[in-house]
Amino acid sequence: MEITLSVLFWGYVIAYCVHVIEELTVGEGFVEMMRKTFYLEYSGRMFFGFNLMIFLVFMVGIVLFEVFGGVWVIWPLSFAFMFVTNGFWHLLQTIVLREFSPGLITSTIYWILMYFITRYFLLTGEILLLYFVIAAVIGTLITLVMFGLAYHVRRQMKK
Repeated sequence: MEITLSVLFWGYVIAYCVHVIEELTVGEGFVEMMRKTFYLEYSGRMFFGFNLMIFLVFMVGIVLFEVFGGVWVIWPLSFAFMFVTNGFWHLLQTIVLREFSPGLITSTIYWILMYFITRYFLLTGEILLLYFVIAAVIGTLITLVMFGLAYHVRRQMKK
């Protein structure tokens, strides 16, 4: 049996579903952690809206890649990198705050899927290195912007 790149991208969608459930149910939950540490007005509604947007935009990218191929791989691959770097954020947050960051457990799924993409698609030449690097930069920037905004809001609240 051969696993396609599309199947791995859809694997990220499944992992993201589990990730969101983990963020809602483990410990005091992501929403409460955000309220406590970054953004007092953060709500479950904001969490739902943001994650729904991510799901939809990511899935549109996967479908466009499946239909057109080629350079369209950058879109879903960028989101894959966003999830991978988000996982590192959860790890860093757990270390710095010395309390478990909901989302860390399922982040390992993101890292495993990225290993498969790297091992079986990048190293075999099925994904161009240029596309891979562009996607890595975009995905990392998305994560930095997301969490940079959280820190910005936190600083504004302290003024």
